[in-house]
Amino acid sequence: MMSVQPAEEINRRFEFDPTEAVARSRANARFISCPACRADAERYLFHERGARFVQCRSCDAVFVNPPARELRDYFDVHAAGSATIEDREHARKGLDDVMQYAADVYRAHRGASAAHVVIAGRMPDDLSVHHDLRIASSAQVHAVRLTHDETLHLVHDADVSPIVAAIGDDVELVVLNHLLEACPRAADVVANLVTRLPSRALLVVAYSNTASVSGRLLRRHWRRFFHWKAVYFNSENLRSMVERAGMRLVRQSGMNTSYTVSRALDLVLPGTQAASVARRAGLNLATVRAPTGTYVSIFERGDELKAGDLLSVVVPVFNEAAYVRGVLDELLARQFVIPHEVIVVESNSTDGTREIVQSYEGRPGVRIIYEDKPRGKGSAVRRGLALATGTIMLIQDADFEYDLEDYDALLEPILQRRTSFVLGSRSLGLDDWKVRRFARSRVKGLLMNLAQLGFARIFNVLYQQRVTDVATMFKVFRRECIDGAEFVAERFNFDIELACTIVMNGYSPMEVPVNYVARGFDEGKKVEFRRDFLPVVLMFFRCRFRRRG
Repeated sequence: MMSVQPAEEINRRFEFDPTEAVARSRANARFISCPACRADAERYLFHERGARFVQCRSCDAVFVNPPARELRDYFDVHAAGSATIEDREHARKGLDDVMQYAADVYRAHRGASAAHVVIAGRMPDDLSVHHDLRIASSAQVHAVRLTHDETLHLVHDADVSPIVAAIGDDVELVVLNHLLEACPRAADVVANLVTRLPSRALLVVAYSNTASVSGRLLRRHWRRFFHWKAVYFNSENLRSMVERAGMRLVRQSGMNTSYTVSRALDLVLPGTQAASVARRAGLNLATVRAPTGTYVSIFERGDELKAGDLLSVVVPVFNEAAYVRGVLDELLARQFVIPHEVIVVESNSTDGTREIVQSYEGRPGVRIIYEDKPRGKGSAVRRGLALATGTIMLIQDADFEYDLEDYDALLEPILQRRTSFVLGSRSLGLDDWKVRRFARSRVKGLLMNLAQLGFARIFNVLYQQRVTDVATMFKVFRRECIDGAEFVAERFNFDIELACTIVMNGYSPMEVPVNYVARGFDEGKKVEFRRDFLPVVLMFFRCRFRRRG
């Protein structure tokens, strides 16, 4: 017989105490599109302090969705907990570094010092622009301090009128110090600002780069993920967003951050006694500087744009008499999708290669550089890159291991502004090891295949990437990817130094599958496993832990 449930059980209600994440999602019920590209395709990442973090599937921007309705005093750096006098000085130092870098770039780009500067965004309440910033000694600096209501209008309505009001016709630098990260409508904020910028003014954006090494290593535990920020950029989606507003990237650089030891321990080991112990030991006066993910990108107005992209193909040549003529003939016969130049660096070959290269002197679009002695592939490529005039760089060996028909596929993501750095992977989509297959040197082929897999693993672990082939010759990138780089490698470890340096500059590679047929050592292959393996491995670590700034 079926039993009848008591009425009080049938009508009972379940009572829940919502978690912080649920409570905030209920309170902030207004969901938004991607702040950077306005796409409506997202994937959930994690909750942090009740904020729901998602990532745009289109441009990889990370943002809080729905964004918080309540606002902290985000633009006061002391609101984040910089309490001591030393920490306040370090906050000023960070802003000073941003301003000094912007002033240096303006001077190099325009040929004169910036005389009028506007800064908006995060800054100490007690900041005196006339005494605390080095740039102030040679420039008139206007600091725009937003009221609470002005901040609300900026965040919710992309209202930039208080900033625009400070931008006169003579302003030469407009600095947004971590301002865009507070704006769920960041693309609209940029678009509204750009229309009011004087033609020669540079727009300076300081931000926390999710593609930085600290951002990739720490992931959701990165201390830059605070619930009072709305959006987190990487160098690619920030550049694309600003370029859609009619501007062009001029220069970009990562910045080191100064902390007292006690403050650093508070950030790295929250909830422990480590910081208190450091203070009692008197270490609160000691300073550490580290790359914590702050980047500065500088843009110029569209009417200052150059007349389009130019591809520079750098061809290092040494003892390639059997192949160099065929490679150069095919390069000159190719129909490129953009204008191009071919830069040949001949390293004083001993097999007749130099005489073959000399026969191409005077050909349209060809520049030939003669070295007095061979110093290695890396040295030759470095010299070619230094003399290249293109906006996009491509490295081509003087043999036929790689298929030149892959050029269009390698260039397309860069020309479409989907990325600034492309690797041509020899491994994508393969069911076997085609990277090294030598009929007469099977053991060497096996060792080089294992090394190629090992190099990719080391690179992915140290730099938090997901690539299959970092040692590929086909590396295509925009010039700004290597701005400020000081290369040292001279042999084949340059391939690794180049990739690692570009990633350390904040650019993540996109891989494109390419064709590849390895030539044997009896056919002129120059890489030597015993001589080159260790320098290549060491270069991964040297670049990763190289002192910056």
